[in-house]
Amino acid sequence: MDLTKLDVFRMAKQKMGWITERQAVLATNIANADTPKYRSRDLKEINFSRMLDTAPQMRVARTTNGHIVGSAGRSDFRTVRERTGDVYEVNPNDNTVIMEEQLMKVSESTMQYQLATNIYNKNLTMLKMAVGQNR
Repeated sequence: MDLTKLDVFRMAKQKMGWITERQAVLATNIANADTPKYRSRDLKEINFSRMLDTAPQMRVARTTNGHIVGSAGRSDFRTVRERTGDVYEVNPNDNTVIMEEQLMKVSESTMQYQLATNIYNKNLTMLKMAVGQNR
């Protein structure tokens, strides 16, 4: 059974993917904290409740039997946006990375990832119980 056809599993997987991408962007920000004129970046927020209504089902075409089944590329919700107008603090080297802010975002992302994995695991446990499989 393909669990990604069920909305709760698909959304949890997308949320975990988004958070993984966000952690990579935040890590880049932290790594460039001393780079002159570097602008901190973040991912565009996703409205997951709206995605439930409008999410298209994308399938990658397999045109030859010898091809490996692939997966769709990154979705457009993972676009990186540069921090521009809401800059409250700038370093002497004209850098907009505020370490405290970046670390708070990393912590928030970690909690969101744990929440998404807990939702995924709880729903998987309920599904197993429904089909009569022991945990």
